[in-house]
Amino acid sequence: MTASVFSARSRVGSSTGSDTLEIGILRAAPSAGSVELACQHPENRPDLITRARARALRELLESQDVSPIVHTDSSVNTAELYPAVRDAVRRHMDGYLNLCTQVGSRTLIVHGGLAFGDDPSAAVDASTTMLAEWAADAASVGIALVLENMNALPVEAEIRYLGCTGAEVRHLIDTVDSPALRACVDLGHAHLLDEGVAGFVASVAGHIGHVQITDNDGVFDHHLALGTGTLDIDAALVELHAAGYRGALAVELDGVDDRVTSLPVLARAIAAFEDRQSASPAHGSA
Repeated sequence: MTASVFSARSRVGSSTGSDTLEIGILRAAPSAGSVELACQHPENRPDLITRARARALRELLESQDVSPIVHTDSSVNTAELYPAVRDAVRRHMDGYLNLCTQVGSRTLIVHGGLAFGDDPSAAVDASTTMLAEWAADAASVGIALVLENMNALPVEAEIRYLGCTGAEVRHLIDTVDSPALRACVDLGHAHLLDEGVAGFVASVAGHIGHVQITDNDGVFDHHLALGTGTLDIDAALVELHAAGYRGALAVELDGVDDRVTSLPVLARAIAAFEDRQSASPAHGSA
């Protein structure tokens, strides 16, 4: 039986991008079964979302049959070293957890943080300590954290993101050692690595809780519309399947036009992949 693009909706997700959360949800709903609430944008920050707005968001999500995933702000440093600032970062995360419970999200996208200078070891330790605290808090309210792999910066840069390669993400997850912390595979970021998507996905196999997708040229993280760069979506779907992942892929693009054109590209790719799986002898004998 041929899978339809509509039936692929459950595996298609979309970010709200630069829209307000409300407009982003309505744009995504016809094509996507899940939506990333892009709370890194100023008007969508948790501290600006009142209880009344959160309640209205939950009602909107339910009316559109869309599952929410909350996206935190990567500029807030999970690996902060100074105690007073770390306390503020912790309070900032509390706001995201509260928002998740209010809008009905069971998944929260987090980041490994930033390191300054040539030796990131102290920052890595700070990151794992903070992630462990967040994971414990999240588990207590039934929320799973998913750690997004970031884009590797040039070696000349004064700062570096923590958790870019598969090995780095696995180190953070394995060190925290909590079922409440899994990997958020950003396929666009993985496409920039020497190990590529295949190597990255293999490294985090068995730990994948969410997937994001954008396109690029394999050199710079341009966040292009799907099909306009060199990311092989079909190959990525194969690697994710081999790694045991059966969940959604979320188009994480800010611009409305890029999101609107990318969603059907992703839906067609997923539908074609599901057709191939259904037609394979291994599937038929299962």
